[in-house]
Amino acid sequence: MTKNGEHEVEAAHKLRVVNTLDENRWRAVQRRDASVAGTFVYGVASTGIYCSPGCASRTPLRPNVEFFATSAEAIAAGYRACRRCRPDQPETIDFSVEAVIALCRRIEQTDGMVDISEFAATCGYSERHLRRRFTAVVGVPVATFARIQRSVRTRVALRSQVAVTQAIIEAGYGSSRAFYEDGAPRLGMTPSQYRDGAHGERISFTSLVTPIGTVVAASTTKGVCAVRIGSDESTIVQELMTEFPNAALHRDDEAMADVARVLAGAVRAEADASQLPIDLAGTAFQMRVWDVLRKVPIGETLTYSQVADRIGSPSAVRAVGSACAANPVALVVPCHRIVRRDGTLGGYRWGLEVKDALLDVERLHASS
Repeated sequence: MTKNGEHEVEAAHKLRVVNTLDENRWRAVQRRDASVAGTFVYGVASTGIYCSPGCASRTPLRPNVEFFATSAEAIAAGYRACRRCRPDQPETIDFSVEAVIALCRRIEQTDGMVDISEFAATCGYSERHLRRRFTAVVGVPVATFARIQRSVRTRVALRSQVAVTQAIIEAGYGSSRAFYEDGAPRLGMTPSQYRDGAHGERISFTSLVTPIGTVVAASTTKGVCAVRIGSDESTIVQELMTEFPNAALHRDDEAMADVARVLAGAVRAEADASQLPIDLAGTAFQMRVWDVLRKVPIGETLTYSQVADRIGSPSAVRAVGSACAANPVALVVPCHRIVRRDGTLGGYRWGLEVKDALLDVERLHASS
C-alpha cells in the first residue's frame, strides 16, 4: 500500500465482480417490481424459463439467475418464456420508461459514446430529466451503465481470442489508457490473462457447510482471492470454472484447512476473518474501501457515508456501495457490517437474510 492508501492493481486472480447493475436487477426481481419491465428479463437455470422482473412466480435462488437485456437474448441462451408473466409479449408502459428502455438498447448496441442530450430531445425530454429517470428505473446512472456495457463487450472480444488492442477498440474505449483505468480493473487480472481464461493461475479451493449456507473459499499462493456464499457448492465451483476455464482450479481441503477453520469461526463470530492474507485486484478506490471494511471490529457497523468519510471522499457514498457489492471475499472483507444511515441493512451480494444473520450473531457475541 502507498502512503495515500492507494494500491496498485496487481495481476492477481479474483472472482467475477457482480456489478451494481446486476445487484439492482436482482433487487427488482426480489421486489417483483413491474415498473422496470422491459429494461431486462431474467433466466432461471434450474427451470430453463425466463421471466419479467414483475413475475409473481416463486423467487428463484440467486445462483440460478442470469440477466438478459432482451427476450431475444434469453431465447438464444436456451430459455423459454414464462407462461405466467409472458415476458415475450409487449405491454403498455410509462412513456418515460419506454425512453429509458430505448436508451438502454442504444447504449448496448453502440460502440462509441451516445449523445444523451440529443437522444433525450428526440424523446421529448430534457437531458437532466432522462438521466434522472434512467437512474430511478435501471438503478445505476447512465455513465455507469455505459461503462458496464463496454466491459461486457471487452469480455466478449477477449474471449474470441482477438488481440488486446483490438478488443479495446471493439469495446468502444477511446484509448488504451481509458481501458486500463476502467475496464482492466473490472476484469480482476491483466487483459492477456483474462483472454487466456486465467491461463497459468493455480487456485486451491475448499468448502464448508455453515448456518448461513455453503461457503466456498479459494486461494492463490499469495492469499485468499475468493469467498462465496450460496446454497449449492457445485454451482459456485462451476461459476469459477466457467469464468476461468484455463486456471488450474483444484480442491485441496488440507491446504485450505486453516482458512476453512477461520471462516467457520467467523460465521459464529468466534474468529476474525479479516486477518487472513488476501490476494485481490481492484481499482484504487475499491482497495481503499475494502481496507476500511477490514478494520471494522466484530459487533460494530459503519454507514456507507461513514466509510466515504474515512477514505477522504465524503461525496462518494454511492461508489462506496458499489465497492461493497464488488467485494470478492465475503467475511474476509466484512462488507456485511456496512448499513444505511437509518440503520436498515441496505444491499448484500449474498442475500439480506445472510447479512442479517451475520450481524445478529456478531451483536450477540459482542454483548456477551
